[in-house]
Amino acid sequence: MQTSDRTTDRRRLVVLGVVLLLLLVGTVSTGAWLFAHGHGPIARHDKSGTDAGKARDGIQSALDGAAGAITPHVAHSDGWYYVVRDPNHWDGEPRPTSTVYRTWSLQARVDQSKYEALAGQLAQYWKAHGYHVGTFQNFAGANTDTHLTDERQISATSPEGVLVTLEMDAPGVSLQASLGGVQYAGTEVYGKDSAQPGRRLDTYPHQLRVTPPTVEDPYWSHR
Repeated sequence: MQTSDRTTDRRRLVVLGVVLLLLLVGTVSTGAWLFAHGHGPIARHDKSGTDAGKARDGIQSALDGAAGAITPHVAHSDGWYYVVRDPNHWDGEPRPTSTVYRTWSLQARVDQSKYEALAGQLAQYWKAHGYHVGTFQNFAGANTDTHLTDERQISATSPEGVLVTLEMDAPGVSLQASLGGVQYAGTEVYGKDSAQPGRRLDTYPHQLRVTPPTVEDPYWSHR
């Protein structure tokens, strides 16, 4: 009888040990998941940031507005979205926010003599739509350590906080829109890049590069 009782007790201890081990594994796994997904002891206090869908729509609207303000109209090519997640906390916990970029390149060559006219059209549009507009920047002749630049640019910030920059330089003219403090997201929000549908949006093979112009425009390409 005593032997039977001791066997029963050992079995109970084994079962208890297994249960405690499973609870420990579950706790550790849950903690690891929370840590990896921005819900650890530090990251859980982070602000969630701007909704990614709202940021996407704001960037799209800012680019549509700027491109539509160019007269005569110039077609553009799209570099798609580029998502840069904010740096991890000191303990390695990921932050829930990111900065989102998108660049459009004008397909027509713009002659340098038309740079200020182009910037003026956009500045007028931006002011009329409540943007905070910066000054026209002329970096022509500046040394970039590799070559002398002909870059000119002007930037403006939309009422929603989207920064839009018109950059004019070789190899072409581009419009770039960006917004920081955005909830980190990927293709489920921004869609897939048709040029590279299998690419993650937080890798950078081409999105911000300016695509060289491919056509001549009767107005913009000539003095």
